[in-house]
Amino acid sequence: MSRRTAFLGALCLALAVFVVDQGLKRLVEGSMRLGESIPLIGGVLHLTYIKNPGGAFGILGGQEAVLLLGSAVAVAFVLWMLVSGEPSRATTAGCGLILGGAAGNLVDRIFEGEVTDYVDLRVWPIFNAADVAIVLGVGLLLLAALRPETNPSKSPTQDGGG
Repeated sequence: MSRRTAFLGALCLALAVFVVDQGLKRLVEGSMRLGESIPLIGGVLHLTYIKNPGGAFGILGGQEAVLLLGSAVAVAFVLWMLVSGEPSRATTAGCGLILGGAAGNLVDRIFEGEVTDYVDLRVWPIFNAADVAIVLGVGLLLLAALRPETNPSKSPTQDGGG
């Protein structure tokens, strides 16, 4: 996959994640009261509307500058991954998911000073679609790093080995 194709693919996925994330957040904000919780699967999954002033799991609450700087560094690193070398499909997808999720939470943080969260599993801190995309993206990048993509066009006989 060429760098240009990977970059455009990652940006398209990032845009889709961003649109879905922002749409779900506006839907929750427009249809629920802050603190309201609606059971979807009793005792397992609730829709709970909260505002999170911190980062993941509420850490660094009140540290907006640190959170914004961390987001900027993460985005810069992901973009660097896309433009350096020949990214695999997994790397491209992982970068797109991370960029879209980071953008979704960053927009909330810049314009509201906090992030809208709503997925409540009752055994884990409440989170949102952007958080899911970021976690999936990091998982894909880890898999890509552990399992490098093989080049099917190069066989052992073509490179002189065997």
